[in-house]
Amino acid sequence: MTQSLAGAPAPELSDRLRGRQLPHIGLLSRDEMEEVMHLGAWFRDNRYDPTYAHLLHGRVQALLFVYESTRTRMGFEAAMAQLGGTNTYLAADTTQMGRGESVADTARALDQYIDVFAGRLWKHADIEAVCANMTVPVLNACTPLDHSTHVLGELMAVAQTKGRLEGVNLVYTGMARGILHSLIRACPVLGTHLVLAVPKSYAATIDAGILDEGRKRAAAAGTRLEVVCDLRRAVEGADFVQASTLMRSMLAGEQSPEEQAVQVPEWTVTGEVLDRAGPDVLYSHSGPAHRGVCATDEVLDGPRSRVREEALNAIYAKKALLALMVR
Repeated sequence: MTQSLAGAPAPELSDRLRGRQLPHIGLLSRDEMEEVMHLGAWFRDNRYDPTYAHLLHGRVQALLFVYESTRTRMGFEAAMAQLGGTNTYLAADTTQMGRGESVADTARALDQYIDVFAGRLWKHADIEAVCANMTVPVLNACTPLDHSTHVLGELMAVAQTKGRLEGVNLVYTGMARGILHSLIRACPVLGTHLVLAVPKSYAATIDAGILDEGRKRAAAAGTRLEVVCDLRRAVEGADFVQASTLMRSMLAGEQSPEEQAVQVPEWTVTGEVLDRAGPDVLYSHSGPAHRGVCATDEVLDGPRSRVREEALNAIYAKKALLALMVR
């Protein structure tokens, strides 16, 4: 997973994820996550290899999103197209959900027409309702408690640029939303140390059950899982700083009460912040990165940035999941 796979034979596809539903990343074992990331890396390094170009010919993916997306939407659409399938994008307010139809009733209807569903929904309970009312594979395209498809791509980027995941000191900073919760569940399983650098008001909104689950996983794996409400202290000793949007209202127009207490300059990643980590630290952002809020131009465009690598890996993590789950 850590070296270029260009020219390597196409991996065989196991059946362990076939037909599965994935409302959150905690349902994947270490072996399953590693299989997804290895296949994703092969897809990334062999983009035009024809082996699986028609794997999902005739299959249809529905993307139901309650708010706008660039990377997640394009990642799913590109991945499905590269596997020979087709996509239908549904902005939720243009469907009958916009007139009050329930998520469950929408799911029951879509289940008759499609082969795989990916949903970006306001509440995590909504993706669970989709799973309960669909027979096809379901992927979480972002809820408050999970963004598994993107996090697998983020971890692929860490492995690609750092050469490993085992023993890496990863610092997350940003909202206490889907990406943070997926990292809590995934990092201990993969042997990665995780520090959550979040403002105090955000720390109070981390899901207690998921945090407790993550701490138990970390204790079993011998890894660290910490919440630190001081960005400069949190990054000390970091190998990789992984960020997401700092202000929820800038991402989805959904006003977050806890963001009003955030002192933005204290949480903007600058060159000085990265210098505290050490000379070999790398930085990425899941996007969109609001310049001057999440990070400075110096960080986002500088030599330590791996933003482009992360965006690319996120496509191929989705492609790997589709190949393993849908065929």
